[in-house]
Amino acid sequence: MKLLNTLTRGTLFAGAALIGLSAVHAPVQADSFTLRIAAGHPAPPLSPVNQLQKTFVPNVTKRVAAETDHTVRFIEGYGGTIANLFEVLESTQKGLVDIGAMCSCFEPTKLFVHNINYFTPFVSGNPRIMGPTTRQIHAEFDYFSEVFEKFGQTYLGGGAFDDYGLGTKFPWTKMSELKGVKIGAAGPNLPWLDFAGASKVQTNLNEVYNALQSGVYDGIVIFPAPYFGFKFGEVAKYYTTMGWGSVAAYPISVNNKTWAKLPDSVKKIINEEIGVYEDAVQEESFVKFETSLEKLKAQGVTVRDLGDAERKVMAVAIEPWVQQKADEYEALGFPGKKTFARLIEVAKENGATPVHEYSFK
Repeated sequence: MKLLNTLTRGTLFAGAALIGLSAVHAPVQADSFTLRIAAGHPAPPLSPVNQLQKTFVPNVTKRVAAETDHTVRFIEGYGGTIANLFEVLESTQKGLVDIGAMCSCFEPTKLFVHNINYFTPFVSGNPRIMGPTTRQIHAEFDYFSEVFEKFGQTYLGGGAFDDYGLGTKFPWTKMSELKGVKIGAAGPNLPWLDFAGASKVQTNLNEVYNALQSGVYDGIVIFPAPYFGFKFGEVAKYYTTMGWGSVAAYPISVNNKTWAKLPDSVKKIINEEIGVYEDAVQEESFVKFETSLEKLKAQGVTVRDLGDAERKVMAVAIEPWVQQKADEYEALGFPGKKTFARLIEVAKENGATPVHEYSFK
């Protein structure tokens, strides 16, 4: 019996050791993650959405499979198929969307601070300048990230659009000629028209064609690429490059509960690929600006530039509003004046040549 007990103890010890050894050398559990990614706009006409489909999603999918023991599968919902233009932030907060890409222009209250490029027009229309500039400002001032925490999300980043222009149903050359004209715009760029004396109309990309055609308004503030892509030139045959500016106003965020479930190796790849995506967005935007203007001309649209002299007239006229927006940041507890001034300073360091420099008191 003593020998049996000794053998039994030895066998149990050996078995335990074998089990422990197996545990040490067992492969890490491979998990598969399904992520719903959504944007209210369709993909091809807008670079911030197009590059989600062309760059971010395929890159993350391939890298996770190649570099980790996990896999990621995306369910892509663009053009409002999962959440419309006004729902992406809230849908990401609720967990209906895992990764949301949204235009801050449609969240004028909740994402007020992310509309900073709208509040500082005429700085630069070059996304190669304003993309890196705005990202640096976001990095220097924590509140751009912290605002997403209020909605259960983590801010990942965002790309920069090309320059805004003005499409109209009539020719014009002076700001004074816009007085009383009904012009459509989205959210934070509506006030650009106040100081030109125009009659502003709130709108969004999905309703522009019919609104122009039916006379709801006679002009639209928009980038040249979607102006061509959505064939707005068929009903409004004049397009003016305004120099209002490139805006980094399509932030991407991830639901915090989703983010917490992802392994560090997957998070690392997502963060790295956001940077690749941001570069791809600004490059597409930069190239599309010039090529879209040429396509508009071929489409029969008359294309002209506003010119720096008239551009400065408009920049000077709008300066009180720029100061007002900086003051609104201050009233909310954010260093608005410092942030606005720093944005312009960094933009100039990156190559911007503003036609007029705003001062903040």
